[in-house]
Amino acid sequence: MAVSQSVVGRKAAEKSHGIVGMLKNPYVALTCCFASLGCIMYGYDQGVMSPVLVMENFENHFPEFMGSTIQGWLVSALELGAWAGALINGVLADRISRKYAMMVAVIIFTLGTGLQAGAQTPAYFFAGRIIGGVGIGMFSMVIPLYQAEIAPPELRGSLVSLQQLSITIGTSIAFWLDYGMQFVGSNKCDPEGIANPYLADGTFNAAQNHGHTCLGQKTIAWRLPLALQIIPAWILFFGMFYFPFSPRSSCLSLSKLRRLPVNDPNIRAEFLEIKAAVMFDEESEAELVGAGGKLGPWKALFAPHMLKRLFLGCGSMVCQQFTGINAVLYYAPQIFKSFGFSSTKQDLLATGVTGILQITFTLPAVLWLDKFGRKTFLIVGAIGMFCCHIVVATVEGIYEDNWNLNEGLDKPQGWVAITFIWLFAVNFAYSWGPVTWVLAQEIFPNSQRSRGVALVASTNWFFNFIIGLTTKDMLNSMKYGTYIFFAIFSGIGGLFIWWFAPETKDKTLEELDIFFGGDDATIAASDRERMQRIYETLGLAGIENVEDIKTAVTADEVEVTGTQVDEKAY
Repeated sequence: MAVSQSVVGRKAAEKSHGIVGMLKNPYVALTCCFASLGCIMYGYDQGVMSPVLVMENFENHFPEFMGSTIQGWLVSALELGAWAGALINGVLADRISRKYAMMVAVIIFTLGTGLQAGAQTPAYFFAGRIIGGVGIGMFSMVIPLYQAEIAPPELRGSLVSLQQLSITIGTSIAFWLDYGMQFVGSNKCDPEGIANPYLADGTFNAAQNHGHTCLGQKTIAWRLPLALQIIPAWILFFGMFYFPFSPRSSCLSLSKLRRLPVNDPNIRAEFLEIKAAVMFDEESEAELVGAGGKLGPWKALFAPHMLKRLFLGCGSMVCQQFTGINAVLYYAPQIFKSFGFSSTKQDLLATGVTGILQITFTLPAVLWLDKFGRKTFLIVGAIGMFCCHIVVATVEGIYEDNWNLNEGLDKPQGWVAITFIWLFAVNFAYSWGPVTWVLAQEIFPNSQRSRGVALVASTNWFFNFIIGLTTKDMLNSMKYGTYIFFAIFSGIGGLFIWWFAPETKDKTLEELDIFFGGDDATIAASDRERMQRIYETLGLAGIENVEDIKTAVTADEVEVTGTQVDEKAY
């Protein structure tokens, strides 16, 4: 593995990782945990719809949503909005700050949630899904970016992994809340004036029953779960008033986050390396704007030395979505029903277990990602997901015809399929769920990070949209072939990481600009000379240990790192 070129990175490798490191950095750990409330909403919104779609009261209100294609559009409308939200926040997070961008996302998300919870027509429900998705997409882009920028190098992987842990917590809360709420009044609609509300195959006849009031299950069974996600959103909104801006250009903010005095050698070293990278990127960006106009910095993302980063970030997100995780999250009750379980209660229970397993097995990434590294987690997870999909495809291919008879045949084999769906979720939870987002924050330089992460996040949401739109039809037409499809992409993902991804643990965000650009022998001469000049100006040239750095803070630096920088709102 490459040795860190940064004095801060070398020092970080010697420090405590995981839970011990977080206990030694409680302020920054708690700040990252609090920011993760936005990710709880992200996960909650992903998990809340699949159980709602099988509630008879919801079907009775919206019989238009019962076809597989329209359900695909209903589920994927959120992803379409999120795709736009992630792109919008690439500009907004730079203009008004990471912190304020999160607060704007709360307002947009609240509007979308209100439209969904109060919808009386399909048009309002669709509008709520899209608008709420814009807010979710903004969260998905800015929260891990904010976490990565306030985290010390030795904890960056663990703290950014809190995003995925929060997503799984939100998904699990949604599943279990839906499971409990289905019994409000009854778990059956019992439409007034209808003697037989079911079709011959036992399916609720929504088209016939629409317009007849449910005497059993109440409307609140699905409206309340949709509405409750506003609560963590507004806790996040008001709490952010008391939390710091990103410290990329503020020595005082950095000192507060690290709980060390401004003159501490570690603070001075990290601040000066940050300052060097910011100066480098500002000079480079000024040249790009001068040469290419306002779109020059965006065009720079597609320059050869940046294209590798973009290819790695976007490629890993494509592979993440094609593992099939969101197919399971969005349509879990329907998937478990296809394994021969006709009871809605059993299907929702199995879905709830999926959420609990995801929470439990995201913890290894939070605790040990910075110890064992990104590539190990991703490759092992890809192998595990590949094997699970192959087993599910094999079992369903053999027993599918008997399950379709709805006579309770081959139940043990159905439990085998469910078990390996659970194991698939486990393998995703500790690997491709959190680690791809960690990589996305690490591979772009300061000047391009917001734009780069925005493109990577939007790629995630675009292919998330494709999965949400097509999975229901794939399950109906391809059947067990759906799992073979996901198995192939899980394997491709492992090979992709093995071949293209470097190991990035223990490296500072600023150092990775040089790391991805090449070493001293290959980096462009003009870039090397510019960075050397900046290092000499700041007194970083030739430094081997943080103790060698001058610890006195100059008057100019006090002015630069004070309130003026905070008001710049990074």
